[in-house]
Amino acid sequence: MGESLVEPVVVEGDGERPSAHAHGKKRRLLSENSLKLLSLLILILGLLVISYPFVRQYLSGVEQSRLSDESTKKVQAWPYPQAEESIKAAKSYNARLAQSGQPVMGEVVDPFGSEKTHSQTESEKDKQYQQLLDQGEGQMGSVRIPKISVNLSIYHGTSEAALASGAGHLYGTSLPVGGPSTHSVITGHRGLVNALMFTRLDEMKVGDPFYITSMGKTNAYEVDRIKVIEPDDTSSLRIQKGEDRVTLMTCTPYGVNTHRLLVSGIRARMPEPIPYPQDAKKDLTLVAVLTMAFLVLTLLVSLFIIDNRKVWAVRHAAKRGNK
Repeated sequence: MGESLVEPVVVEGDGERPSAHAHGKKRRLLSENSLKLLSLLILILGLLVISYPFVRQYLSGVEQSRLSDESTKKVQAWPYPQAEESIKAAKSYNARLAQSGQPVMGEVVDPFGSEKTHSQTESEKDKQYQQLLDQGEGQMGSVRIPKISVNLSIYHGTSEAALASGAGHLYGTSLPVGGPSTHSVITGHRGLVNALMFTRLDEMKVGDPFYITSMGKTNAYEVDRIKVIEPDDTSSLRIQKGEDRVTLMTCTPYGVNTHRLLVSGIRARMPEPIPYPQDAKKDLTLVAVLTMAFLVLTLLVSLFIIDNRKVWAVRHAAKRGNK
């Protein structure tokens, strides 16, 4: 017999071509998935970079608040009349200061200036001053500003060490125990990456309350004037006869620091017109920012997982088709 003239017939079905098509689709989806994963990682990294200062400031604020509260509790545990005697000595100091005309105001070096020094400041040289309102660790009390989430220990003087730890008391102004013919000036840094300090002081408005605690006693103050001054202008920081005043001071404009922002308050009664500290309106700005960042991060991860279910489904379908 001769060679068969019948050519083999190729039957199209589940052969190599459908399998190759499935593998190609799988590779495309996996490539798209890799790009999406890379995009997600970049977004997460960017979100973490943006959130980092807020997280540090929040944690720093929590720690500073803890130190402030611990110092107050320690004083409250002192035997009577240790704290009362300390307040009495501070008021005597304030009376002498008011009569002196305040010949010295602040340190030789501007605490907010670019010039740094490792020598002793005027406040550090004054041993009597350092012993007044001594709550330990250089603290003389605390300043609480509910509107901007501030609860800082107040340290003697405005040295670099004092302002790195919390708020500083401006040497040459009244000690923060209140009373007629007193004007205490409390200073704080602004714009630090690792701590909030007085960064948001410019958000304060006339009528806002703040509180000064020293030797376990808390005095309330209501903001009645806000102004910007030159660094060497001390006229707004001096004692006015009969007034019981506290001024909060920081540098301004933000990041430029050529002037000084003064937020000044006059003594007010509690609970009217000023509420007790625990009843004052709380600020949730920082918590809201961190919560929003967490929710955005959760949403991005969730969307990525949901989208990738398609890739996993195609992958499993391709495996079943190859069997």
